[in-house]
Amino acid sequence: MEWVSKNKGFLGDFLQKRQLWVNICLLAIFAALASLAMNFSWGRYPSGIRAGAIASRDIRADRDYEIIDEEATEKLRQEKLRGILPVFDWDDRAIPFGRNTKLALKIVADKSVVASWLESGVLINPFSQPTTEPTFFKEWREVFTLEEAKKRYPSLKEIRPNLVLNQKETEIRKEKVLQEIRDVVIKVQRGESIVRKGDRIEPWHVKVIGGIQSEKGKTQIKVRWVGTFGFTFLYIGLLILTARIFPKRFKPTRSDFVFQGVLILLLLMVERIFLYFAGGIRELLPFEAPISAFYVLLPIVAGPMIVRLALSAEAALLFNFGIAALASLLLENSIIYALYFLTGGIAAVWLGHQVKSRAQLMRVGFQVGLLNVGILFMLNLANTTSLGGGIFPTDNLPVFLAFALCGGIASSITTLILLPIAESLFNYITPIKLLEFGSLNHPLLREMIVHAPGTYHHSHMVGTLAEAACEAIGADGLFARVASYFHDIGKLAKPPYFIENQRSGEDRHSTLSPSMSALIITSHVKEGMELAKKYNLPKRIIDIIPQHQGTKLITYFYSKAKQTENPEMQTVDERHYRYPGPKPQTPEAGVILLADTVEASTRALKDRTTTRLEEVVRNMINKNFVDGQLDECELTLKDLEVIGKVFVRILVGIYHQRIEYPELPRAVSSNLSVVPSHVDKYTQPSPLKEDSLSEGPKPPSKTGTRFRPE
Repeated sequence: MEWVSKNKGFLGDFLQKRQLWVNICLLAIFAALASLAMNFSWGRYPSGIRAGAIASRDIRADRDYEIIDEEATEKLRQEKLRGILPVFDWDDRAIPFGRNTKLALKIVADKSVVASWLESGVLINPFSQPTTEPTFFKEWREVFTLEEAKKRYPSLKEIRPNLVLNQKETEIRKEKVLQEIRDVVIKVQRGESIVRKGDRIEPWHVKVIGGIQSEKGKTQIKVRWVGTFGFTFLYIGLLILTARIFPKRFKPTRSDFVFQGVLILLLLMVERIFLYFAGGIRELLPFEAPISAFYVLLPIVAGPMIVRLALSAEAALLFNFGIAALASLLLENSIIYALYFLTGGIAAVWLGHQVKSRAQLMRVGFQVGLLNVGILFMLNLANTTSLGGGIFPTDNLPVFLAFALCGGIASSITTLILLPIAESLFNYITPIKLLEFGSLNHPLLREMIVHAPGTYHHSHMVGTLAEAACEAIGADGLFARVASYFHDIGKLAKPPYFIENQRSGEDRHSTLSPSMSALIITSHVKEGMELAKKYNLPKRIIDIIPQHQGTKLITYFYSKAKQTENPEMQTVDERHYRYPGPKPQTPEAGVILLADTVEASTRALKDRTTTRLEEVVRNMINKNFVDGQLDECELTLKDLEVIGKVFVRILVGIYHQRIEYPELPRAVSSNLSVVPSHVDKYTQPSPLKEDSLSEGPKPPSKTGTRFRPE
């Protein structure tokens, strides 16, 4: 122990670094799996296929392909080249011929030079106009060879060919035309059927399948994996660092990050599988739908919905940024779809606060679908060019909008399927699950009402106070109420040692020392946590059990111990009379602590007037505030003011003054056999004798409850 104390700083640094490296390794594993999910190839394409054979299986495109048709491209090039006319340079300076006569002749060295263009013609670039565009020429009768020119004009001397092919200019024109020629591309969309099982393989099929295999061979899959891994690692890492600076209302644990990572991987796999079969689904539809229309049908928004219900709105918003970016990497126009998923996810987080049942979850899905329609329509308008038309074809825009609506509903259905799995595997508690716990059918609550009825009633009172106060300050009222039902389950271990379960005159602590009594009282926290884990209660509820007492001082037994203290022998250590903690970490836990204190204090009051209740509530809140019990739960002074007013309002309603009914004369009371509905249940009338019942009139048969003699 001495060594540990001396090296506490070293151990702390070591453990902190160890945790850091564990988190980095988990992030790297997640990034690797995400990269695998986004780059995994679903199927192999058969090699060595030939035209005329019968396809042994269906073959579909696993992603979008643009296959270059080399044969068609070369054919197009040859057609374009045949249309390019050669350029000839012509020295148009006149040749002297006799006295004051000149001839403008076109002389070639050999007519075979121009034989290929007799039908199409050529372009001539005159020497006298070198900067002008060459002119078209096809009058071959005006072109002579050197021999023909000498024979026709014998007096000409020292003549030479003046029409010469400009090979350089001709090649430049050919290169320019070839550069403008685009490859003939065969576009194959993701999920498109290339050939079906049993069909005869045509030359076109061979060309497409061969092109896909060639594209796969050119794809630098390792480079893509590295790029995807690096982006995912950095992007998700930044989101995690951002989550770490959130307030304590959302303090994610490693389990929370693992849950969100698993959910992202699952949604990416769902996306890949859905896109793989989208082509087959499209063929079954009675209307035309482009493959890109199925992108808006993807249930990506289910992710933020699930995180919103399982964790918090803050966690869901960060998760939404992650899944929207990664899911859009698999789609064309990824920026557009990233904005679409991101905006739809924000809408799901916003609407998620109203989900309290599965029917409401479906309604939220429909509302998200309607918002998706508006989002998609506006994105289409925002990307409309001056030539008309946005990112989606005008003819297919209704299909896109209809699929966007169905996408919201599909997200709700996906949430309904995955949410119970998340609740079971990660022990999360959602509003839907809270309602199930709030039905009071849990075995612990049934056991409490039998063995610790006082604690059971106290827990219900605390739940009523906590729920109303949480809703007033914007916290989770439903969770506060349900958690209050279980906050004192540890008292089931020793019910008679707690005053609310003691009968009149019974005091189990009268024979115990103050320290032993304090130990029994504080032990209900530890025993409550063990009991909660045994019954597999959600972690959020388990956390409330120690936090609802914080580190409060057990004043009664501490004061009793101080009275018998002998400073010369042993002093009373206050730490032994405090609860172990921790202090409340969330607004809901802080409110439950205050509700527990206030309910216990007001129950012992004899004077329950409004003024007295206000005084007690104010004193109890101030006492816990000064004691530092609320330092870590982010409750503001304004929140405490609102909480106090709500407590007083609820307590005044519970402990309202009642009219004290006077005792009736015996002659009159003997004729009464029915308790009026307005008589207070705590007012006990005098017992009636059996003979007086027989003498009086008979009571009505359908109203009230007959008094029976004791």
